[in-house]
Amino acid sequence: MDLPTKNLGSYIRKKGFNLSELSRKTGVPYMALYNSLMNVKEDRALRAGEYLSLCKHLELDPMMFYKDEQKEAG
Repeated sequence: MDLPTKNLGSYIRKKGFNLSELSRKTGVPYMALYNSLMNVKEDRALRAGEYLSLCKHLELDPMMFYKDEQKEAG
């Protein structure tokens, strides 16, 4: 799983967001959210559109979850 997905998943778990509600409001299928954000065995990264839809709905800058990855690569 990529670091932005992992970081966003941690944020969503800490804040206690309901995946069913996020799915309805973003249009991202529930199982895609579950497998990407909650199911550590699945190791599924969010697709770009899914990631951006979640960040837009949560009113978050998508880059805030990406910054740590840039440090690792650089």
